[in-house]
Amino acid sequence: MNEILKTEYFLSPGYMIFPREPMVIYMVLGSCVAVILYDREVKKSACCHYILPRMPEDTSPMPIYGTVAVLGLIRLFLEDGTLIENLEAQVIGGSDLPGRSVGRENVEIAMKILAKKDVHITSSDVGGEKGRKVIYNSESNHLAVIKVEKIRAEDWYPDEGNT
Repeated sequence: MNEILKTEYFLSPGYMIFPREPMVIYMVLGSCVAVILYDREVKKSACCHYILPRMPEDTSPMPIYGTVAVLGLIRLFLEDGTLIENLEAQVIGGSDLPGRSVGRENVEIAMKILAKKDVHITSSDVGGEKGRKVIYNSESNHLAVIKVEKIRAEDWYPDEGNT
């Protein structure tokens, strides 16, 4: 049995992480999408948490955009020596906001890029009207998704006040 992981990290919207040591990664998603990539051969992972699907014209590339974040994750693995056929993906988030389609568009961009790059999607929990609290163990590749009716301040920091 593995030791309990002591390193925890809250992945904010617009950021990516490619941990070199095992950790538990937390995220809170509404219309945002998280993509987790896992190299099943060498057992390492990375994830991104993006806000918008595409980068507007005349904008610097930043991982707040799905096109930048998802392609950036894949590039990190390939530059680190991963073979594309060893990658698998999990896609989470993309809730619908009243009168807006950004959640659906965020999901579509992830699915489209992953399919184009031949990255197999092993699981997805996307769409709907509820937000999600995500807990991901980068060592075991275990993912827990907790659906929430409303995203509250305490959802962003699940351990605050529990000491």
